[in-house]
Amino acid sequence: MRRILRWIAVVLTTATFGVGVAHANDIEFKKVSLRPIDQAWVLDADLSLQLSPALEQLVNKGVVLHFVTEFQLTKSRWYWFDAKTVEVQRVSKISYQALTNQYRVTLGSFSLSASNLKQALAAVRTIEDWAVIEASAINVNQNYQAAVRMRLDTNQLAKPFQVNAINSRSWNLQSEWQRFEFSPKQLINGVNP
Repeated sequence: MRRILRWIAVVLTTATFGVGVAHANDIEFKKVSLRPIDQAWVLDADLSLQLSPALEQLVNKGVVLHFVTEFQLTKSRWYWFDAKTVEVQRVSKISYQALTNQYRVTLGSFSLSASNLKQALAAVRTIEDWAVIEASAINVNQNYQAAVRMRLDTNQLAKPFQVNAINSRSWNLQSEWQRFEFSPKQLINGVNP
C-alpha cells in the first residue's frame, strides 16, 4: 500500500512541477470524411495524438486511459436554434498488461493487442467505418453541419489523478471541434463539396 501511495505522490509531484511540457492541441484532426455504407453513414478520420510524458508514465504503470470521440450532426433552422439530428460517442481505451508486456486497445466493442505504446496510439487515432448516422435519420436533400472531436476522459481516472488533471494542462488532452458541411445528395452522386 505504501508503495502505491509513494508512486502516486511521485506522479503528482512530477506533473505539478511541470516535467511534462503541455503541447497546444495534443489531439488534432488531419482528415475527416463521411461515406455511405448499406443503411448508414460511416465516419473515417485520421488524427495526430501525442501523450505527455506524465500520461505515458501513467499508462505504463497500468492506469487505463479513456478517449471519447464525439460526433454531432445538426441542421439549420431559420426560426429557432439549429436542431441536433444525431449525437453519438465512442470510447477507446488504452491499458498496459504487465504480465504479457503488451498494450490492450479497446475501440468501442472491438479489442486488440499492441506490442508498444506507439502502435496502441496509432489504433486510437485512426477511425475507420464508425457508423454514426442511420440513413433513415436524415433527409438526403438537406444540408447538414457535422462536427467531431476527441478528448481524454479524465473523469474515468482514479480520484488522485483527477485532481492532478484539474491542475495540469498536460493531462487535459482534447481536440477542437472539427466542423464540416455534410451534403448527402452530393456525396451519393459522387460530387465533392
